[in-house]
Amino acid sequence: FVDVRDSGAIAQSGTVKGALRIPRGMIEFAADDTSKLHNENLNKDDRVCLICAAGGQAALAGKTMVDMGYTNVVNVGGFADWQAAGGETEE
Repeated sequence: FVDVRDSGAIAQSGTVKGALRIPRGMIEFAADDTSKLHNENLNKDDRVCLICAAGGQAALAGKTMVDMGYTNVVNVGGFADWQAAGGETEE
């Protein structure tokens, strides 16, 4: 899982248990395996599940990642929906 909300939103409500925390504005750098800011937990062939506050930012991040060559990107939607469905969370 990758939570693309900013750190303030995550601090207020928590995130998916074990999720990477990469703000939407940094996803291009974190997903680029040639960037010094590349997050080594992101691999173009792995499944990447994106989550944000309501689904919109995750959709944008997903499109960006697909355009960058990621092949298995899923928009989970909003964090409140994840919580309501009983998904595991952490602070």
